[in-house]
Amino acid sequence: MSGRSSLSGIGSVEKTGRKNTWRIRVALGKDPVTGKYRKSPSRTVHGTKSEATRALMEYRAEIMDASAVRPSDITVGEYAVRFHEEREHEFRSPLAWNREAYEIKRIAEAFGAYRLQELDTLTLRSAYSRMRKEGATESRLHRVHQKLSQIMNQAVDDGLVAKNPCSPISIPRPKPKERHSLTAGEAQRLNSTILGMSVSAQHCAVLRTLHTGMKRSEMLGLTWEHVHFDKRKLYVAQQYACDKVPRDPKSKHWIPLDNEIVAYLEEWKRVQRTEFEARKRRLEGEDTDAIAIPQTEKSPVVSNIYGGCYDPNIFGRWFREFCVENGFGEQGRAIMVLILACLAILGNSYPDWNLDDPETAVAIAFLHAFEWAFVRIVPFVIAGTAAGLLLTRRRS
Repeated sequence: MSGRSSLSGIGSVEKTGRKNTWRIRVALGKDPVTGKYRKSPSRTVHGTKSEATRALMEYRAEIMDASAVRPSDITVGEYAVRFHEEREHEFRSPLAWNREAYEIKRIAEAFGAYRLQELDTLTLRSAYSRMRKEGATESRLHRVHQKLSQIMNQAVDDGLVAKNPCSPISIPRPKPKERHSLTAGEAQRLNSTILGMSVSAQHCAVLRTLHTGMKRSEMLGLTWEHVHFDKRKLYVAQQYACDKVPRDPKSKHWIPLDNEIVAYLEEWKRVQRTEFEARKRRLEGEDTDAIAIPQTEKSPVVSNIYGGCYDPNIFGRWFREFCVENGFGEQGRAIMVLILACLAILGNSYPDWNLDDPETAVAIAFLHAFEWAFVRIVPFVIAGTAAGLLLTRRRS
C-alpha cells in the first residue's frame, strides 16, 4: 500500500515513519511567474488516514478563506526579532544562536519596514537584485533567503499570512571552496619548521595538532591536568570554540603521544611558567596591583598573555599569516593537517608502543586497520577522480 496519496487539486496526504502520523500539504495551483505547481508548508497530523484527509480539507479551507488571515500591522523586522528570541532554547551552542542574529539583522535592514502581510515575491526579487548590485555575495543572499523563508513559514503557521512569498524564489547554496591538505612532504617540512622556531603557545598548538590530529576546539580547550607525561598520552575532556565557552566534546577520548611531542610539551610547560612570572615583573613598574599568573593544572596548554584560553579567531588569523610567511599557501590555506599529515608524522612507530596498556593497544589496532584500509583505497579514489576529470573534459 502506498504511503502517499494525492487528492486532485486539493493536496496530498503522506504517511511518515511514525505510527498513525501523516504529513499534509495543500495544493496552491501554478505560480504565474515560474509556471511551477506550488504547495503549502507541510503540517503533521495524528490519527487514521481518513482523519488526516479531513485535516487536509480543513487546512485548505483555512488557506483559501481570506478571513483565516488575521489583519495585522506587525512588520517583518518585529516578527523576525520575535522569531529569533523564541528560538533561543533550540540552539545547543550560543555561537549558532548569535550567528542567526546576524541574518536577522540583515533581514531587518532589507525588509524590516514592510508590514508582514505586504511582503510579496516581486518585492523580494527586487530587493535581492539591489543587494547583488551593492556587493552582496551569493552565499550571503542564500543565508538571508533561507532564514526569511523560515520566518515566513512560521508566519503562515501563525495565521498572519496566507502563503510564503519566498517559496517561488530559489537561491542555491554556492559550491564550497576546494580544500587542500598537506602532502606527506609538506607535513614533514611543517614539523621541521616549527621545531626550528622558538617555543611558543601558537607553535605548540600547530605541532600538537600535527602530531595528534586534534580538532582546533579540542586543542584550545586542553589543560595541563589532562596531559599525562608519564603515560605518554593526553585526554580530550573539553572544547573551546568561538563561543568562548568551555564545553564537553561529543566524545571524550585518549590520544597517545610520541617522544617528539612529549619533549616539546615539557619544554613549553617550562617556558609558559617563566612567561607567566615575567608578566608580573613587566607590570610592576606600571601597575601597583600587578600579580603573577600562577601556572596550575587548570591552566590551558595554549594560553593567552593573561593565562586564559587562546581566542580561536585570533589563532585562526595568526595561523593564516604563518602559512603565508612559511610557504604553506598563497592565501593562507587551512592546513591543520588531515589524514596524510598524521600518518606521515606517525610513520611506522606505533607498533613499538606499549601493548600492556589496554587503551594504547586499542589505539594501535585502530591505527593499523585505518592505515591498511587507507593506503589501499586511496589509489582507486585517485584513479576514479582522474577518469571523471577526463570524461568531463571530453564532454566539454
